[in-house]
Amino acid sequence: MKKKLTFTTIILLFSLYTTQFLGLGFFIEAFIGILRQNGVPLENLGFIYMLGLFWVFRFLWAPFIDKIYFKKMGHYRAWILIFQSLMVITLCIIALLNIEDNLALIIYLSMFFAFFAASQNIALDAFAFKVTFKRQRSLINGLKAAGGLVGMIFGGGFGLILYSKVGWQDTLFVMAIFTSISLLQIFIYNEPKMKHSNFIEKIDYKQYLTFWKTKKKKLWFILLLLYPATISSAFGMITPLLVDLNWSLDKIGFSVHIVGYGIGFIASFAASFLISKFGKKNILIIAALGQIVGILMLLLIFEHHENELAVMLIIGFVFLFYTPSQVLMTTLMMDLSSNKSPASQFAIQHSIYMFSGIFFSSMSVSLSGILGYEKIIIICAFIGLISIYFSTKIEFIIKRNKNERNQAFNGS
Repeated sequence: MKKKLTFTTIILLFSLYTTQFLGLGFFIEAFIGILRQNGVPLENLGFIYMLGLFWVFRFLWAPFIDKIYFKKMGHYRAWILIFQSLMVITLCIIALLNIEDNLALIIYLSMFFAFFAASQNIALDAFAFKVTFKRQRSLINGLKAAGGLVGMIFGGGFGLILYSKVGWQDTLFVMAIFTSISLLQIFIYNEPKMKHSNFIEKIDYKQYLTFWKTKKKKLWFILLLLYPATISSAFGMITPLLVDLNWSLDKIGFSVHIVGYGIGFIASFAASFLISKFGKKNILIIAALGQIVGILMLLLIFEHHENELAVMLIIGFVFLFYTPSQVLMTTLMMDLSSNKSPASQFAIQHSIYMFSGIFFSSMSVSLSGILGYEKIIIICAFIGLISIYFSTKIEFIIKRNKNERNQAFNGS
């Protein structure tokens, strides 16, 4: 049974979405800068982004989270408690290791952390789906985007600055402490009870094929693959690009991960209003255009990298157009998910979206070491133009989904 979206629930969801990306932000963003400063080649840095592959493949174990529930602890609440606890424990263990002597072990443990965070994401998205009404989904996904950005700000931005000031161990312990705060919040929260009929009776992997059987869903699949390409490539290149232009780590942390993500955070709260006022299709197209302009503006950094204000404005422009599109895309994913297995159906859609983001983040960095930053920027901008074309088809996907739901309702 759903209940009114209270202030307590809003704070809980925001906190959980934030800590979900806190540690990941450190490993994907700050860790990249740390390794690059220590002389690791660009061609070898792309593998760090592969930590996000757990988000890509989380649909494989999402059905188990839909299926297995704990009556006393709550269905998805119990899973969140389990994985959030494992995230805190893993961060504490990594904090005890020396980065110079135990680099390989740290990377292996960061893979475990990424798995736990991805699994927490499965349960949290389903939890948000179950406790809120459809009209609240754009707000919830706004919180999701904002929380993710705050997590990346503290993990990637403050984490980088903190590391330069206090070192590895203290930085990781701070990450663990913040992650444990939301663990306490979900521990004292009571998940609304749901009828047994709302749970799936058996694990069904066939839905991952049948979900895409219509022509409209095939268009949606293509859009999920292409849309994140431009912005993810920009994210991937910014930090190593600035390191190569002799920016210090603390300056990168402030300019990219605090100013840039901060602008994106503000934009995430405006996303719900913009979507309702201008429509999903218009916002999707405008955001895609803005992302193309943003990645092309990275070319200006080569000439103006000594002008810190100019660099901050360029980075802020990129993030300004990222969050509204992310909020809209995840809202559409929820709308296209079923009530029976929200964790599984949201996961399969978001996994494709994440795969594209991780692939282009990784490849843009690796190929920049071979072809140069400028050529990769131009290629990714061209891919953005293709995504605009498929964005114009979004209304057909939405209308098709409504018709399918109406037919299902009439036939029941």
